[in-house]
Amino acid sequence: MPISGDVKTSYEVVLNDLETERESVYQQVSGLQRQLRELDNSIAILYRRVGISPPVPNTQHLVSRPQRPDQKYALLSVRWAILDLLNDASPLATADIAEALKRAGVKTRAANFTNNVSAVLSTTMREKGQEEVEIADGKWRLTERGRSAIAHIRTMPKFLKSCPWAVPNGAVVSGATH
Repeated sequence: MPISGDVKTSYEVVLNDLETERESVYQQVSGLQRQLRELDNSIAILYRRVGISPPVPNTQHLVSRPQRPDQKYALLSVRWAILDLLNDASPLATADIAEALKRAGVKTRAANFTNNVSAVLSTTMREKGQEEVEIADGKWRLTERGRSAIAHIRTMPKFLKSCPWAVPNGAVVSGATH
């Protein structure tokens, strides 16, 4: 049975309100998580300085943000997101990469995010000796070094924590959460 226009509009308003509230709560929690990580780091440094073995850290307080599939890169750096995107895609133009990253949750305040992506591609990822990407016919693709880099990054705890859709052996399960 189809939903009438008025009811659908009401549901959409409630849905938008709940998503806004969820985002607000997440912002509060992530700020507190940052504080906890800073405290944990300070405590660990002091334990090392006084020569005492620290107790096993309690990480139950860490809350990972449930991610929707369309927010795949919400917690990744632009470089890591580009590496992951190009690893799973055909060669892409800079503007297409920027748009795909925004659609997948990368947040930006830049007036022109495409310029930021271009800078990351052409400087950080293409520096002498790094050369994780190359460009041909106006489209970027990973080099062997880039494929090796993302294979390694996908096994890192920071990546796995930021990406609930990733699995520990470095493989990626599309849309999966855990």
